Amino acid sequence: MTQDANAPPLQTTATSIEMLKALEERDGARISELADATDISKSTVHGHLKTLRQKQFVRKEGDIYYPGPELLRLGNYVRTSRSSYVLAREYTEQLFDRVNYRSIFVAEMSGRGVFIHTAAGDRSEWKHEQLGNQLYLHNTAVGKAILAEMPNRRVENILEKWGMPSETENTITDREELYEGLEEVREQGYAINRGENIEGLYAIGVAANDVSGEVVGAFSVSGPRRIVTDEEYVQNIVDELTKLVEEYELELALS
Repeated sequence: MTQDANAPPLQTTATSIEMLKALEERDGARISELADATDISKSTVHGHLKTLRQKQFVRKEGDIYYPGPELLRLGNYVRTSRSSYVLAREYTEQLFDRVNYRSIFVAEMSGRGVFIHTAAGDRSEWKHEQLGNQLYLHNTAVGKAILAEMPNRRVENILEKWGMPSETENTITDREELYEGLEEVREQGYAINRGENIEGLYAIGVAANDVSGEVVGAFSVSGPRRIVTDEEYVQNIVDELTKLVEEYELELALS
């Protein structure tokens, strides 16, 4: 008997996941607050929380529930499940040291980009860059760099699944325009984000491949507008990114 990929999700599982997300968004919540947030009765919320707490996906302090330690363990497992992810941490930090701009490493999972590592020194953390947060691939530097390494059929499947939602007025929402842009990325070796997913956020990204040629993720540098408009800034960052990715790919191949 084969699994039906189109089978509807179990509602109980979906509800538990919705509650975990609500707890994360609110940095903890009471049963009444979760009931209001999810439009579910307090008794049902309590039942889900009881099960999640028994399995340590939720912890309780007083009458407030928080995400539990089991989520931390699972998150760390994902982050360290591949040697490419583990190695990328060191190189993300190196990238920041070299360019002194916020640096990230993002991997593709199920057609979305997932934050694996960030490096920003003493600067404040950006919430959207937290470990495990997801982004679209069509409107980010890391995403377009990753897509450019994929065959068009794979790109098409991703676009069919996730679409090309507009997040700012600069987001590319036309497939033909995206494909033209990906061809440019292939030719020049890097991708640029001109405020396409977040207003005022500019970035340059370069993809990294394993020894078989499969893309494992992408590194990027983000900063003020001049990093993508000033020719000297662009060239300096591209040179540093390209050099770092080459070093990363070599060490990955030898590890």
